[in-house]
Amino acid sequence: MVRAMVMICLCHLTIVSTTWAQEPTQEYETLKQFYRHQAKQIRFRLDDDGLQRLKLEDPVFTWTGLDYQKYRDTVAPNSGDVYVWTYQGRAVVAGGVLSLPIQSGREVYQEFQALIETPPKPIRSPMKWGQMWSPVGVKLRSLPTAPTPPPGDDDLSRRRRDLQMRGIAKQFSAETRSVQTGEVDALRLIPKAVFRLNAVELQKADSPVVDGSLFIFTNQLGTDPELTLLIECHETDEGLVWKYAPGSLAFQEIWLKHNGREVWHLPNYLDHPGEGNFNSSRLYDSVSIDDIKSMIQQ
Repeated sequence: MVRAMVMICLCHLTIVSTTWAQEPTQEYETLKQFYRHQAKQIRFRLDDDGLQRLKLEDPVFTWTGLDYQKYRDTVAPNSGDVYVWTYQGRAVVAGGVLSLPIQSGREVYQEFQALIETPPKPIRSPMKWGQMWSPVGVKLRSLPTAPTPPPGDDDLSRRRRDLQMRGIAKQFSAETRSVQTGEVDALRLIPKAVFRLNAVELQKADSPVVDGSLFIFTNQLGTDPELTLLIECHETDEGLVWKYAPGSLAFQEIWLKHNGREVWHLPNYLDHPGEGNFNSSRLYDSVSIDDIKSMIQQ
């Protein structure tokens, strides 16, 4: 996720820090409560009238990272939660709330990535590229060499599709180029999906999407997520087929390869907004654990 030392947010709130005195385990538990509190304040919708509101799912991935410490002279880890916002069983947005250690407390960010062709309506999320996040949507890509998805709604069919999705995910590899050093580093796939689409809700909505899972690639220092990979099973005139959509949770320049062939690339977010489907916004410059506790109680 976010690791840049450049100040990218045009409008943000500064809170005067007090002390950061809790034990590390207590601090981490407080931070997790804070991430969940902040996520609940974020509301997405698909229509202008607000009738098609996205549902915030429980956190799908809780992470810590050790890739930021040498730039801020601290041993405290950066950390965050990844969330998924859904509509009628389908994952529409992935993102989360995270914080980075500084000597006076924490910097806090929120980040979002549109996952599918139907993006949410714009929301205020100030960044270098503007005050509003207005994603254009992600076109899902075909996987012509993938095996045919097993049909059926029974447990065995779902397990077989899960195995296929895991196998497909392993065919992908990803890399990032560091903003600070220019070094290219391989990312690591979390082999088990962090989120599975809700089959019951998909059926109720008569969706052409039958099944699907969200996978995450992390960096090598901790479990800091950098890239999302959505794999979906679609019902078409030709039968069931697999499709995929890549997404970013990183500032760095990023590549995705399928069976060794590059299929997707984004530039450094600090230099270019890319496709417009990723957003990172700093919420607080410097917030103490006492400030965080107060915000949770509000």
